[in-house]
Amino acid sequence: MRKFMKRRPSGAMIVAVIALVMAMTGGAIAAKQIKLGSLTDGAKNKTVGVGKLTYVTQSHVVPNPDPTNGTEVTATCPSGLKVIGGGIKGENPNEDFVFDSYPTSTGWKGRVYSGGGPTVSRTFVVTAICAPSRVVSGAPPSS
Repeated sequence: MRKFMKRRPSGAMIVAVIALVMAMTGGAIAAKQIKLGSLTDGAKNKTVGVGKLTYVTQSHVVPNPDPTNGTEVTATCPSGLKVIGGGIKGENPNEDFVFDSYPTSTGWKGRVYSGGGPTVSRTFVVTAICAPSRVVSGAPPSS
C-alpha cells in the first residue's frame, strides 16, 4: 500500500472533493423537495397539462364515402380537460384518406374519405389527448 500512495493528497484536493460531494447531494435534496404545490400560480398558469393525460378514442364507421367533402369524425375531451394533441387513423392506409385533422375547443376533429368504393364501409379511429390546464389562450382553427 505504501507504493501506491507515495504522498498525501494536497489540502486543495481534499477541499475540492468535499465541495464535489456537497454539490452532488445538494441538487438531489432540492429536487426531492420541489413539488407541484410549491409552484407559484404564475408558473402553474404557464404549465400545460398539469396532471394526468386522458386519451379519448372514438371509432367511426364511414359507410358512404363522399370524395368531394369527406365525412366528419370527432373525439371529445371530458368536461374540464383541454385537448393538447390528437390524430386520425384509417382502417386501410392504402385506400383511406384523411383530408384534415385539427384540435377544436372540445376535442379533436377531421374529415376523412374511405377509398374502398360506395359499398365499402371503413372504420376510422379518432384520438384526442386531453389534460387539465389552468389557462388557455388563442382559439383553435375553424373548420
